[in-house]
Amino acid sequence: MNNGYSAVAPSVFRETCRRWLKTLPSNAARVDAYSFVDVGAGKGRVLLLASELPFRKVIGVELSDKLARTARKNVALWERMARPRAKIRVLHQDAAQFRWPRAPLLVYLNNPFDCALVENLASQLVVAASSGPGLIDILYVNPACEDALTRKGNFKLVWSTQVKMDEADQQADPYGAHSDQVSAFRFCAKSS
Repeated sequence: MNNGYSAVAPSVFRETCRRWLKTLPSNAARVDAYSFVDVGAGKGRVLLLASELPFRKVIGVELSDKLARTARKNVALWERMARPRAKIRVLHQDAAQFRWPRAPLLVYLNNPFDCALVENLASQLVVAASSGPGLIDILYVNPACEDALTRKGNFKLVWSTQVKMDEADQQADPYGAHSDQVSAFRFCAKSS
């Protein structure tokens, strides 16, 4: 089951990325080596924000055809108005059928669906990790199902915190929120 649509505050996303960058292992500290994948991309706000960083590529996966079309329009407008540092693609697709790009990956989730689907996504990422260097991180906003990621021991919690919105984002938030809970996870190959 999918959860309702809600866009992240830009200040929360940017602070989350700053925190993530600080945790990169020194041998993997190049953002341009990572592909960024937003699962449940909605109207594409996070894709636009992610393109401010020099990711190898930025991909949005969205089940709703209507939201995917809106995201594509937003991306086209953004590419004319801004100078994105990464190429952006929006796919109208079920995340369970998505073919993951080669690692390193930064996967972004804004509580897109229920725990069974999050666990399925984690299993897919374990398979994707086995076909490359295994560098896969997950940024999970409003992590209602974080135990679905850690249950089998393939992903370890790196950090979890409330990320405060800046004043403009607080004023614009339709729910009157002042912060979002964000957790970062890292793939850890199990020892045999």
